[in-house]
Amino acid sequence: MVCRGSTVFGGFYDSNRFTSLNNPNSTESGTYSIYGMFQQMVYRDGGAGSQKGLTVWGETALAPKSSVNTMPYFVGGGLSYQGPIPGRDNDIASAEVICGSFSRYIPRTTAETVIEVNYQITLNRWLSITPDIQYVIRPSGSSAIKNALVLGTQVAVVF
Repeated sequence: MVCRGSTVFGGFYDSNRFTSLNNPNSTESGTYSIYGMFQQMVYRDGGAGSQKGLTVWGETALAPKSSVNTMPYFVGGGLSYQGPIPGRDNDIASAEVICGSFSRYIPRTTAETVIEVNYQITLNRWLSITPDIQYVIRPSGSSAIKNALVLGTQVAVVF
């Protein structure tokens, strides 16, 4: 059984001027970022053409000019399982953790971590609903703000 995945690397450079996080009364020219992402199905439930199964993914982004970028370092990863309930082959259950560190020039901040679980309910080819639960550790990178439980939902309509 061959399970195909994907890997993406990229980056950008922006030559605009930005307010300096180190000295808000001045500006700095340019910023850049590099990133990498992957996803890989590690278990397929069914034949070679089946989309059902377990996929792992990860991502990282580096924007190391911390005098301009509010979040210079970011990393995340998670798992998704398509078809977790018999008869619901297009539903997707997911769990992930993402973490980003704030610029050393933003006072009283460190990093923020989000733990998320969601379940995409596919009602038909053009409509899905995704209830979502997130637990945010150190919102805005501040230990002065209590950790937060966030409940939400997303409705997707495909035209």
